[in-house]
Amino acid sequence: MLGNRENSKTGRLDIRAKFNDGEDCNIELQVEYFPYMDKRMLEYWGSMYDAKINSGDLYSVLKPTISILITDYKVPKLKHITKYHTKWNLREEEFSNLILTNDIEMHVLEIPKIDDNEMLKDELVQWLRFIKEPENERVRKFMKENKYLEQARRELEHLSGDPDFKRLLESRAGFLRDVDTKLHVAREEGKEEGKEEGKEEGKRQKQIEIAKKMQEEQMRIEQIAKITGLTIEEIKNL
Repeated sequence: MLGNRENSKTGRLDIRAKFNDGEDCNIELQVEYFPYMDKRMLEYWGSMYDAKINSGDLYSVLKPTISILITDYKVPKLKHITKYHTKWNLREEEFSNLILTNDIEMHVLEIPKIDDNEMLKDELVQWLRFIKEPENERVRKFMKENKYLEQARRELEHLSGDPDFKRLLESRAGFLRDVDTKLHVAREEGKEEGKEEGKEEGKRQKQIEIAKKMQEEQMRIEQIAKITGLTIEEIKNL
């Protein structure tokens, strides 16, 4: 779905699928960095898994549930892993080859980590490159050889001619520009606030240094407070 309704501006591509053997799968495409993506994946997985069982059901009704995250950025936590596709299960800490249950499975696919040469042998890479660059000549070559990729291309062309879909994309683009602008303004305001806070902190440190020297000269607290601007309580605590 694009957001939670047809006219949504959030534009999150979130697809849920069910396989013939009862497995549920959530596929999310994330274009921009989201700091709590690992927690969101886990929350999505938990909500899907929990939805499978009702009061009175046996645990045997529960089927494996899969979460797939496709990102158009490198995930910071995975920066030391060079391969584009990582698979995550629930494993024992010391015996990492032992999986506790096959019911939980998560995949992270990072498009920026793809090596172009992998397209020659990896169909999954071809799909990811299609998502990233459907008009790329090299990608189009593989479309002609893969009937499913070709079918996806035709569907994309159909959607591209749909005026409602175009309006949704334009709305999404405008929304992202607004978000970027607000973030930029907030960062600039934060810098200015930081400068002012730095000035205030510097001024206070200077007052404290002067007060300490006055204390060494055994000046009365009232006099120190009057000269430095510090409170009597603050001077006592130095």
